Amino acid sequence: MRRLLFTVALLAIPALLFCQKPLSYYLPDHMSYNPAIPVPADIIGHEVGEWHATHDNLILYMKELARISDRAIWQEYARSHEQRALGELIISSPENIRNIESIRERHLKLRDPAVSPSLNLSEMPVVVKLAYGVHGNESSAQNASLVAAYHFIAGMGEEMENTLRNTVILIDPNMNPDGYHRHSTWVNMHRSTDPIPDPNSRVFSEPWPGGRSNHYWFDLNRDYLMLQHPESIGKVESFHRWLPTIFSDQHEMGAATTFFWQPGDPSRNNPLVPQINYDLTGEIAKYHAKFFDQIGSLYFQEERFDDFYVGKGSSYPDIHGSIGILIEQAGPKSHLREVPSGLLSFPFAIKNQFTIGLSSVEAGISMREKLLEFQRDFFITAMEEAENHPVKAYVFSETDDKTKLSRFVDYLLQHQIEVYRLENDISIDGFTYTSEESFMIPMAQPNFRFIRSLFEPIFEFDSDVFYDISTWIFPMSFNIPYDAVTNARDAATLRGAQVNQAPEVKSGSLTASRDAYAYLFEINEYFSYSMLYKLLDAGLTTRVAKQPFTIDDGTLRRDFPNGTVMVHAFDQPMERDELYSFMRRLAERYNVDVYGTTTGLTPVGIDLGSGNMALLRKPSIALMVDSGINSRDAGEIWHLLDVKFGIPVTLVPATRFNFISPDRYNVIIVAGSPSLSQAGLESLRTWNRRGGVIIGYKGGNTWLARNDFINISTVPGVSAPRPDNPVYGDRPDSPHGIPGTIFNTVMDLTHPLCYGYTRSELPVLKHGAAAIEPGPGIYNTPVRYTGSPLLSGHASDENVERIAGTAFATAHTSGGRVISLYDNTNFRGIWYGTTKIFMNSIFFGHIIR
Repeated sequence: MRRLLFTVALLAIPALLFCQKPLSYYLPDHMSYNPAIPVPADIIGHEVGEWHATHDNLILYMKELARISDRAIWQEYARSHEQRALGELIISSPENIRNIESIRERHLKLRDPAVSPSLNLSEMPVVVKLAYGVHGNESSAQNASLVAAYHFIAGMGEEMENTLRNTVILIDPNMNPDGYHRHSTWVNMHRSTDPIPDPNSRVFSEPWPGGRSNHYWFDLNRDYLMLQHPESIGKVESFHRWLPTIFSDQHEMGAATTFFWQPGDPSRNNPLVPQINYDLTGEIAKYHAKFFDQIGSLYFQEERFDDFYVGKGSSYPDIHGSIGILIEQAGPKSHLREVPSGLLSFPFAIKNQFTIGLSSVEAGISMREKLLEFQRDFFITAMEEAENHPVKAYVFSETDDKTKLSRFVDYLLQHQIEVYRLENDISIDGFTYTSEESFMIPMAQPNFRFIRSLFEPIFEFDSDVFYDISTWIFPMSFNIPYDAVTNARDAATLRGAQVNQAPEVKSGSLTASRDAYAYLFEINEYFSYSMLYKLLDAGLTTRVAKQPFTIDDGTLRRDFPNGTVMVHAFDQPMERDELYSFMRRLAERYNVDVYGTTTGLTPVGIDLGSGNMALLRKPSIALMVDSGINSRDAGEIWHLLDVKFGIPVTLVPATRFNFISPDRYNVIIVAGSPSLSQAGLESLRTWNRRGGVIIGYKGGNTWLARNDFINISTVPGVSAPRPDNPVYGDRPDSPHGIPGTIFNTVMDLTHPLCYGYTRSELPVLKHGAAAIEPGPGIYNTPVRYTGSPLLSGHASDENVERIAGTAFATAHTSGGRVISLYDNTNFRGIWYGTTKIFMNSIFFGHIIR
């Protein structure tokens, strides 16, 4: 028996040697530590790397250190969708901590060219942010935060005292707590006593949607610009509250790699970021190399990753005067994993993540004055560049959707962009911006470069390879009219009062008497769909006008367009007084103006009892999810309906349709290639022919065509040019495609998919080079790319030509109603301009003939 136990123990030793390490494994040998400070295991109940620490324990340890140490403060900055805390452990010397607010305020003066030249940089600490794990399943980062916090709180001696005197360290232990919770639970529930590295193990196959994304399946590392989620809103607010000098953005990449830090591919830098930023990043990298050489870890730089898109954790700082640095560790995604080079352990990955924090702080101390001078000069030179820039200001307005305009201004303010009311009217290219409804953004402000990235279309690029999208023009995403002001005198006279908060949206009103015959409202306002759903959910018979008309009842004279919603006041489940009060409450809540008429007879256009007043039905929506479905697309749809509009949507695993009847739903959304049996397909087909509406979203249309729900014809693709003398080392990194580019479309405003729009042209975001021919029929492709569609971003001349005139949205009515949305109407939650097309598909898809 003893021999058996000895043999079992002996077999377990190799894996345990890899996976169970004492705290000293991570820490530098030369540092001594205060025994009064609890080690992580005292609080979380296990050694670092032995298990994946839960998010609650990560935060518990940070709070405990802040409680007992005069070197730290814990500051919460947000709560996730699932109500988990996000925050920073602010670490510095005891004296600095006592004066932390004055230190922060003085540091922020670096962004004010009017006062920054007078700052004594030699007396100012450098601010270093160690930001761990914006992707939930890149968990060596989050777990390294435990070691970093202990090291800087418990470390003793002159070296540590000097470090803390000259730095303010911000440790953000977990930037995506909901995704991390999914991942850490999955990994821990599959942990064997002796960790199994076999790549076929179930632990390496995270269930859909995986732990990378947040609660709504968004990639939070793409949300710094978009600010759709509380985690990102808090992160960006925290960034601007501190303006870190170095921002270490710590991730994981493929398990078969080593370790990456920036600088990235030099051919793919953003030209709006000054070259000095990249030079300093390269100088900081020498400190990383020194530390990694000492521990013997492999690494690389200047390839694969880039800094072009400024909406990531490593690039958002760059465009705002910080040094953002992307960090990528080979990810074990468990406790031990076989890789081509041998075994990759969780503790080894944690050690590397901790070590890069040490080198980042060391670089900050050694380069302190140079880095602070860079930050000061960044904003001074921004103002100088603004003075010489041909555009002096941007003006924008939106008269048809005040909610959307308010949201747009709010985003600008959250990004610390100065916004002003328009003092005088101005007409540019036939469009008049009125002082009552318009705003202006002067270019002469500290965030000049960032404003350029948000407003200035771009067509020329040094590379045709992109790690992310190639353009992100904010007013185009909102479909808000905007123009550049190039005359300095005009820009000066246009500036009115500064805006410090988003403009309040005036509550909707009810213009009607209690004895109204019917109530009418247009759907141009953003929350019209929420109001429409509430009407239908209350059981009210509701119709939509398929043709325009004019009301003139002696009190009200008004023209109403296609898409006007009508609620007849008679034969409803509410008494007329109750209905009047209900309509008023909804109008006020959703900022929608409602009009009452005392007659159904119109002097122009259809009467209210016309057959062209189509009866609406309450949407009962199923969104297919799980294997085969794109989780990002599905998450954007879920978030849009649930968070923005408050409209319920059932997340149905696609394979459930093999066993259930779809009859409880009248709208089913397919955003991918679900695995349905033949019986499931036939059940869905029968449901569709009986009146159910299918919305094919992006890749879902390929699946629908393959299974004969629709017929679509694709435009042949463009082949990458073939070099005369091909060399293996020069092969391209990515296909000849479209990496996320803005194109122009033209809409048929009479079509139900386009109800609520008042301008016929609409900017859209296209990712991927697929192009679909218009059809079927001449009337049911209501949204098409224009003849010269490119508005901003990268696309070859051949692809622009291919896309011109092709379909963005098609309604198929042969056999059953299928709405095909070929490109993204909900891109990262920010593309407000195309939201109506998607919502119209849900509410009005069944009335299309």
